[in-house]
Amino acid sequence: MIARLARRTIIIQEAYSHWDIQDVLNDINPILLTGNYQPAYFFEGSPIIGQGGFHVMIKLSKDLTESDYKVIRRLLMLRGINVVEEDKI
Repeated sequence: MIARLARRTIIIQEAYSHWDIQDVLNDINPILLTGNYQPAYFFEGSPIIGQGGFHVMIKLSKDLTESDYKVIRRLLMLRGINVVEEDKI
């Protein structure tokens, strides 16, 4: 899986199943909800090989704080997800 991380958007790409997406969301949702980021979720994709798998885009109502950004990045990396930091490109 790949995660594209920006201050107002988190995109999880190339998940093999909706269970993979659910596991990731279970990790980061407490941070987003307690931080009052008011996340909006957009799901798409299919599990067909060669089609890119499942994707979820999470749009936030405000920028992530530096500490929340680092915690989310670390949680994703600990799950073995390749993290692309869009704000640092």
